[in-house]
Amino acid sequence: MLINCLRKIPIIIVCFFLLSSYLDAGYYKWTDEQGYTHFTDNYFNIPDKYKEEVSQNKYRRAKGLKSLSKNTPQRVVVHFKRKDNAIFVNAILNWKLPVIFHLDTGATNTMITKQDALALGIDPDKKPKVKGYIADGSLVEFPSAMLSSVSVGDAEVNNVEVVVGNVRLLGMNFLNEFNVQIDAENGQLIMERRDVVKENESPSIRKEKNYTISELYNHIDQIEIAIKAKENVIKEIKSDIDLGEEKKAEVESVLKGTMDSTRFESSDISFDSSKKRRIEKYKEVLARVNRRIEIRRDEIRIQKKQIDQMKERIDYYDTLIGKLR
Repeated sequence: MLINCLRKIPIIIVCFFLLSSYLDAGYYKWTDEQGYTHFTDNYFNIPDKYKEEVSQNKYRRAKGLKSLSKNTPQRVVVHFKRKDNAIFVNAILNWKLPVIFHLDTGATNTMITKQDALALGIDPDKKPKVKGYIADGSLVEFPSAMLSSVSVGDAEVNNVEVVVGNVRLLGMNFLNEFNVQIDAENGQLIMERRDVVKENESPSIRKEKNYTISELYNHIDQIEIAIKAKENVIKEIKSDIDLGEEKKAEVESVLKGTMDSTRFESSDISFDSSKKRRIEKYKEVLARVNRRIEIRRDEIRIQKKQIDQMKERIDYYDTLIGKLR
């Protein structure tokens, strides 16, 4: 089961709707000299000597085609890289092309780039189209293809439907094959096969787990309240900084005016000593204002760091909840 922390990941929502032309699309079939039958959805994958005899068979793409590789172990753990709140994992397409995917639970289908498709021998311009809504609400068309294999670590799914776009997204048609957990503290993506039946738990163990899950959710609620309080503190500090910036601008303006009025003084003798004292005073005031602004900015950095630590704690609790379910 996808744990709650996945909902915190910024997502690019991509909902794909198949066109009628795509539903009618078929596979090419040919038999080689040894009597083996081959199938492909890409005409350019057919050896030249078989292209004349090949016929297109009405094998529609069905969800049932997709399957976990028999070589995928029950539990797979891979390390991920994090940028802001986005998670990135290494993957291999069709057993040969290494790529880096953005893990996106809002994407129905996995997305590869045009460069990826061409490297795999797929011509996007000759593939059927699917329509999808992207993050800004626009309805766009994407070429669609079927990959023989998508692997993340030792987790491999065969016959994965992908679309061709501008970014790489690891979508739900891959992730749904697994119970997925995010171990944010250790930077690990944990995937357990859904088709593995777990042993039945005793009622007492299940009751204890449910109690622990409830307590963890309570902790998360308290942390989220604390995060909200710190965000309000940051807003107050920012308001104070804005006032400081206004004060700084006023002092700089007065200081500039005073210094401009002494610009044409010809000597220290004719220099107005009172103006000199005012200039020194304004410079001291300006230095104090700058120091206060910098201190307040440091306070914001501290508050943000504490918020990040709290969010990491929430991710950790979410991981524990996922393990207990």
